[in-house]
Amino acid sequence: MRRWCVAALAAAALAIAILTLGVRRPEEGVRPAPELRCGWVERVEVTVLIDNNPNPSRPDLAVEWGISLLVRAGNTTILFDAGPSPEALKRNCEALGVDLGRVSFIVVSHEHWDHVGGLSHVARVRPGATVYVPSGMSPSVKAWIRALNLTVVEVSETTVVARGVAVLSPLYGPPWEQALVVNTTKGLVVLVGCSHPGVDRIAARAASELGAKPYLVLGGFHMASASEGECERVVRALLKAGVRLIAPIHCSGDTIRKVLRERYPGHYVEACVGARVEVDG
Repeated sequence: MRRWCVAALAAAALAIAILTLGVRRPEEGVRPAPELRCGWVERVEVTVLIDNNPNPSRPDLAVEWGISLLVRAGNTTILFDAGPSPEALKRNCEALGVDLGRVSFIVVSHEHWDHVGGLSHVARVRPGATVYVPSGMSPSVKAWIRALNLTVVEVSETTVVARGVAVLSPLYGPPWEQALVVNTTKGLVVLVGCSHPGVDRIAARAASELGAKPYLVLGGFHMASASEGECERVVRALLKAGVRLIAPIHCSGDTIRKVLRERYPGHYVEACVGARVEVDG
């Protein structure tokens, strides 16, 4: 009898092992949905600290090719990208009354200089701050950030970094690029640096991994040389995904802004350096 029980248990264990081997593992970089529950915030405020689109009402602000956004999401303050130069970031922060010494952490979309150059200023006012970077970022750039006395955390899968806030798993452009996503009662606020992998792909990834529709997409769309037809296609793809507000800045180009302004005025948010965009529940 004892031998029979042992044999039966062994057979059961073998069957379980065979079934386990047959289970398909989740796609790399994608967490199971329960792990991605990040909560939500009632209000998000995004201030454009650096952009190459000038602000007619704020001639005192530096206009440089690059992007940097200050994001206030609930009780969390985040710097998303740092622009190309410490001088421009310092000048605009002072002009806009922004104290980077109070940021909770920094998220860098990708390794290009117009997104990381200002980090040396951040390191002076917020030494030791955590900087989330794509795991595929060049070793030399990661080493440079560490040399600034900043703490580098590499992101390879979607990571919840604060209540209602997640860093999206990187997509390859090239280079590897990640987005910052804030969950609100109206939907996801998706902040992009340059969208080398495609802004529509990034918005779709945010929706699939966080289980909510995107509401606002703001940042660089990498479409400065795109045709009017391609701009139209991307806008339609975003709207089909559920996006209600579209705010292209930095490398987005004039064509997509023209398409939005003329054909989709109800969905267009015109932004530039010094602009403040709010999503209020």
